[in-house]
Amino acid sequence: MKRYFFVVPSRCVAILFLIYSTYSLPAAGVNGSGIPGSPEMIRLHKLWKPMNASPAKQRGRDRFNENKYGMFIHWGLYSQCGGVWKGERMEDGGTGPKVAEWIMRRKEIPRAEYATLANTFNPVKFDADDWVSIAKAAGMKYMVITSKHHDGFALFDSEVSDFNVVKATPFRRDVIRELEQACERGGIAFGVYYSHALDWRDGGDSGMKDFCYDEKPKQSMFVNDFDPAAVTFSDYIIQKSLPQVKELVSNYKLSEIWLDTPIYTPPDFSFRFYTTIYDANPEILVSQRIGNEFGDIGTPGDNVIPDEASENTWEGIATTNNSWGFKSYDKDWKSPQETLFWLLENVSKGGNFLLNVGPDGSGLIPKQSVDNLLAVGQWLKINGAAIYGTKPWAITHEGPAGISIKGTEHRSKHGFQLNVTSEDFWFTKKGDKLYVIGMVWPESGTAIVRSLNDYTFTDIKLLGSAKKISWRKEFDAIEVDLPEIESKELGYALELIR
Repeated sequence: MKRYFFVVPSRCVAILFLIYSTYSLPAAGVNGSGIPGSPEMIRLHKLWKPMNASPAKQRGRDRFNENKYGMFIHWGLYSQCGGVWKGERMEDGGTGPKVAEWIMRRKEIPRAEYATLANTFNPVKFDADDWVSIAKAAGMKYMVITSKHHDGFALFDSEVSDFNVVKATPFRRDVIRELEQACERGGIAFGVYYSHALDWRDGGDSGMKDFCYDEKPKQSMFVNDFDPAAVTFSDYIIQKSLPQVKELVSNYKLSEIWLDTPIYTPPDFSFRFYTTIYDANPEILVSQRIGNEFGDIGTPGDNVIPDEASENTWEGIATTNNSWGFKSYDKDWKSPQETLFWLLENVSKGGNFLLNVGPDGSGLIPKQSVDNLLAVGQWLKINGAAIYGTKPWAITHEGPAGISIKGTEHRSKHGFQLNVTSEDFWFTKKGDKLYVIGMVWPESGTAIVRSLNDYTFTDIKLLGSAKKISWRKEFDAIEVDLPEIESKELGYALELIR
């Protein structure tokens, strides 16, 4: 039984939800080169705190927390490769992560050679309205797409760098603009990911060369050391990264911006990114990976199921298979049951869940991932009240299921078995209502919930059913006789009314 037991101010999110779950944050590195408690950090955080606590920022948080479930999209030049370079798969040797969007780094593709992928990037099957329709049918309330990943290629029309989809490809369309407008038409929030510190083309090495004070640099395999650009990290930030972020927040209507891989980014740079975004629109939320504890949205890590709950603003992120970008040979899709499990684990603990899809080079989201998402969307049509706008209850989960996932490669290496039973329940709350969610319909037709003995309520409803519910209090449990329903495949949600 997992219990919610702490509430902390938003400035502590970075400590509780670490950027990389395998590391702590006692000193410089990973989350930026700033040293917690140093005069510089104290000074900058004193300036940052009023912005982070402003009414405008709170309005952004309120909308974010209401949405709960979103679509992450990793798409770019690498999508054409599908995880294969010159006949070699990502797993066939190389340096760095094996996820498909890292192909330039892992296969050590020279910058000029990699840039030729832009000559063939012509995703004529891309349809922004279709992607938004899929997200909406899946029950997702917002979308975040990679406007620029670590390869340095932008999916928007940039005056800062010509290495973008409008100026360097035969496609010549502003993908970010089209998705922004499609999201507005579809009534869902829109945000972007932008790799602000790591850029293999133009010198973004996350401060590894210039600001690393560790004897053994962390994540040294992340940077381009095979064909590096001859610029300093500071020049990259000032000449490309910060100006492109300014373009994004000034020219597009965004709800959030996901920055990434700060590692050794100096505190002053993190602060400048935050103020640039705040000055353009103070309601835009910023991911904690801006670095140096200056973000608005915490995260437990890539493909990490968090252990504890928090009422802070945070977001779990996960892939639909084992790669963020399109990997043509990875068919290990999360089933609808596993997808719902991840959603419940994150939402019951107070977070949002941002689930990634990796469209192929033609602009199509893989059919199997779409089918699985739509199945969860059908469940949310009935049971969405137990998800959207909810907060964590005193207990997040009861039952025997004990599943721990701690990173993108954890699942692919160790496999995944969804050992959820009819004795497993997740809890959320909203106003004076408590929701009890079960993924497995009990064979007896009676749900036995053991965490409600001290909870006072007057009635129970089964979401999606108008039938009267019969229930009784026993000495150690509440027994609920469930009425017959049409679909039991993904389970059900009970609403308890005070």
